[in-house]
Amino acid sequence: MLPQRYKHAYSYIFLIGLGIAFAILTNPFLRYPYDAFAHLIAIDELYHGAVTSTTSIPTGRLLWHHAWADIFQLLHINSQHLFLRAHIIHSTQTFLALFAIYYFSHVVLRNLFKNIDKSTLLWLSVWATVIWFTTFSTYSVHYALIWNLWYSINYQITLPLFFYMVALTLVLSLEPTSKIKKIFFILQIIAISLFTLKVHAMEFMYYLMYLAVLSLFYIDKLYTLFKKYYLIIIIVLLSLGYFIKNYQIESSRIFSYLHLDTLPSLYHKIMLSGNTVLAHLNRADSVVNEVMYFLLYLTVPFLFFVFWQRRHHNKPHINVRLLFVVIATSLFILIPQYTFSAGLFALIGRADVVHRIYFSASLFLLLPIYVYYVSQVFTLKLRYINLILFLILLAIAMISKHTNILSHNYYHNLHSIGESFKGSKLNFHLSEKNIAQIGKKIDQYEKENHSGKKIRFYARSDIAFVIKYMYHKEVYWRGRRANPHYIKHYQEDKVSKTYHKVLFETPEMFPKYIPYW
Repeated sequence: MLPQRYKHAYSYIFLIGLGIAFAILTNPFLRYPYDAFAHLIAIDELYHGAVTSTTSIPTGRLLWHHAWADIFQLLHINSQHLFLRAHIIHSTQTFLALFAIYYFSHVVLRNLFKNIDKSTLLWLSVWATVIWFTTFSTYSVHYALIWNLWYSINYQITLPLFFYMVALTLVLSLEPTSKIKKIFFILQIIAISLFTLKVHAMEFMYYLMYLAVLSLFYIDKLYTLFKKYYLIIIIVLLSLGYFIKNYQIESSRIFSYLHLDTLPSLYHKIMLSGNTVLAHLNRADSVVNEVMYFLLYLTVPFLFFVFWQRRHHNKPHINVRLLFVVIATSLFILIPQYTFSAGLFALIGRADVVHRIYFSASLFLLLPIYVYYVSQVFTLKLRYINLILFLILLAIAMISKHTNILSHNYYHNLHSIGESFKGSKLNFHLSEKNIAQIGKKIDQYEKENHSGKKIRFYARSDIAFVIKYMYHKEVYWRGRRANPHYIKHYQEDKVSKTYHKVLFETPEMFPKYIPYW
């Protein structure tokens, strides 16, 4: 028999290997011209020495793109390997997201249940991570995908990083920690906060929301801490206020109403903005799914059960204050669904992104918490806990597939994960063979050019993208979202003194190009 510590070590090695395998074997969402291409274009432009990007990405947010451009320069991964770059970013950020959500879940669960054994804690954290990955999603045009597939090639890696910051904060607040560890954790929080404020400030707002909830339920500890470190806390709060107001990319409109003369109109503006969000922008029909409603409906009977157990049996032990923190932050999924809360956050941020607050909810922790607590009452072993969690999620998936309660949303989430392993429906519609054919035709056209001028190609939009960003040739280009009539422009453009114009003929066997399909 292996000693217990070795069993845990092997379990962690197995889980890390499983996480790496999942990150590598899943394919990123690369249908042209969705948003991933804006980021790949910006990275490629910076890779080739541009100071800014021709995309609509704000200059301040290019920090993330600069970092990846530097990495690809270091690894010598050039433009012809654009989709290898995409896969590297996807795999790296998928693994980071898995780690961040797992760590957050692990920290919360070990502070909720002080006597939980390590194996159970490990597997409950895994289940929470699985629920996060399968529950949070959205829909755009023709695709219903989990959050990670939409944002794995995106600076919004800040979302899982915000959960990681909350986990570090919980360790600092609730666990005995050495001074060196405290300094290390604080430095991480500061670094991630600055990065988040720079590239996507919305996730820092989520962090502040969690801090507010924690402060509310741990106000006595906060008061004790304030008495001891009041000067440091005041400096931190003033610094936070400065950075929130001045360091974000997009200025919050709510600051313009926080004056005596404009304050009376604030409520009216909130309600007006809230109605706009609920009418057009909250995406409840595509984001909210069967798992979310199941867990919220289960919360009230579970709380009755917890208080009944505490009154009559005083066991199993659970940190009730932290439980209320988890429940309160789970209710963040309701913010975009009510007029006042949606309107308030529309003024804090923007009306068209209020729906992203769904993704900040800690709801994914509720099922492992509920099942583990009940299992403690009935002294169930770990294998039965795992079986119950699996059967509950399977039952919800079957209900989601065969009934139309919420537009089959949870089933669509699971289906999108399955598709990410295949890749055929999510990948760029032109194959490697097609892209190589484009390269051969470019060579052919260049050999046939005896004008002494540089060639300017006119090609179908997707082929034009390949010509411009994989082969770096001059091409008629109006941005990734545009689908111009390139033949008409080829015919209408006057003879150029600078370029030799070439109409790029689409090979017969190429797949058809339909934008956003």
